[in-house]
Amino acid sequence: MTKHDQDRKTRILQAIAEGSRRSGTPPTVREIADLVGLAAPSAVHHHLETLEREGLIQRDSGLSRSVRLTARGRSLLELDDAVETTNLPMAARELVVVGQIAAGGPIEAYEERSESVAVPEFMSTADSYLLKIRGDSMIDAQIADGDYVVIKPSKVAADGDIVVAQVEENEVTLKQLFREQGRVRLQPANKAYAPMYYPTVNVQGVLVGVLRRVH
Repeated sequence: MTKHDQDRKTRILQAIAEGSRRSGTPPTVREIADLVGLAAPSAVHHHLETLEREGLIQRDSGLSRSVRLTARGRSLLELDDAVETTNLPMAARELVVVGQIAAGGPIEAYEERSESVAVPEFMSTADSYLLKIRGDSMIDAQIADGDYVVIKPSKVAADGDIVVAQVEENEVTLKQLFREQGRVRLQPANKAYAPMYYPTVNVQGVLVGVLRRVH
């Protein structure tokens, strides 16, 4: 298992614990996908099957809110086995909003460190940062105009990751990354938008979470 896969496995376990803590019931597959920044629930199903085989989670067939951590899964996250995840305090860190990013056509990159937002620790690292979404090209990945996305700085990404991609000298966009023969495809999550193709792109970070303020 690669470090990338191991990190994602840990984030999914943390999302299950945090989702249960927030609502008092286990999260759905879609909610887990939103928490860990996966565009498709099918990708979560694959990881859940692996975690179940490894004895880290349990699920009840036919129920949408049945996924829960086993004692082994809680031990991996260093959670007290005697404490229910629904009673866990939520650890958070303040992340700076460094600017805006397009969920549409690429926009000029700039920094605007005007605010900070408290983000659960399980979906962030000390070097993570926030960007505010402009546009609706990623709406089918549950990323809407005005949302904040949590970005982990990285120069590398796996196919299917949602990334911050620099496509011109000063233009960036948030899209799902796919490598094809001789080119890179940046895929929107909205049928109203066409894929974008480039010989190469500069990956600046990988999406690890989405935050939405409810007014």
